[in-house]
Formats: sequence, structure tokens, C-alpha cells
Amino acid sequence: MSQTRTFTFRSRPEAVAAARRALDGFDVLLELGVFYDASLCVSELVTNAIIHAEAEPNQELRLDVQLDADTLRVTVTDPGNGFDPPQPSAGDESGWGLYIVDRLSRRWGVDRAHGTRVWFEMPVADRTHVGAGRVDELPEPAAEPEDDQEPRVRRRAVARLRLRTQVTL
Repeated sequence: MSQTRTFTFRSRPEAVAAARRALDGFDVLLELGVFYDASLCVSELVTNAIIHAEAEPNQELRLDVQLDADTLRVTVTDPGNGFDPPQPSAGDESGWGLYIVDRLSRRWGVDRAHGTRVWFEMPVADRTHVGAGRVDELPEPAAEPEDDQEPRVRRRAVARLRLRTQVTL
């Protein structure tokens, strides 16, 4: 089982709902919890692209969705230069998007080589590796580390522990 889908959207607020709808059909291929987590993460990444890319409303955002037997990988590409999000704290009404992506995905990262490309991966069924953290500046989404080489992972365990004790859902 391997599927790849690519979608483009105008950099407008309605792109968020359109990007979630682009995942239609994957709900029968994924566990329902994984599908809902992926939908939320897509919403957060597309929202960030619209807000922070400073793109004109007619510029395009790109959504790439790859599904293989083990992993769902989603990438949102925008024409902007990216941004460095502040660490959200209890009481903040915004700024939680990448925190949510970090908590729900196995790993995620940012590539700023040509515009900004933010991606995340989720296991198709196994939820034991969730929240491993962000992987910075991988060269290409398809690039995998050598067998003897681990990807650089920046862990934010201290921030996670502090925020977990303050956030109530």
C-alpha cells in the first residue's frame, strides 16, 4: 500500500478547510485516531503557512500526502521564509500549532531551502513513538538516514513537561 497525493491551494483562510478535505479517503486507510490527528496537524500547518508566509492571496500553498505501509507523511510548502515560533505558555490563546504537531506526530521538521516546507510523520497504526520531536533541516522528505546514522533530533522535554502540567483539555 503506497499512495501519494499532491494538492495546491490559494493562500487564503479557506485553504485550511480545503486541506482537511484533501485527506478524505485516507480515513478508510488509517486508524481513526491517526486520521483525526493528521487532520488537526494539517490544519495547524496550513494556518501557519497562511499567517506567517506573508504570501499574497493568489500565491499557492502545496500539500503533499504520502502513505506507505508504516508511515503517513504530510508536507505543507509555502513561498515564505519561515518563522521561529515562541514557546507558548499557559493562558496563550494562539501559538500552539507547532506544539500540537510536536505532540501528535512521531517526528516533524522544517526545510527552508526553497520557500518553507514543514512536514510531519505519523505511524499508520502504532502510536508508541508519538512526540519524538522536531527534526531540523532535512534535505529532502524522501531522504532517510543511513542505517548507522540517526537524524538530528532536537528534543524539548523540559518545555513539554512544564507545558503538560499547565495545559488542561
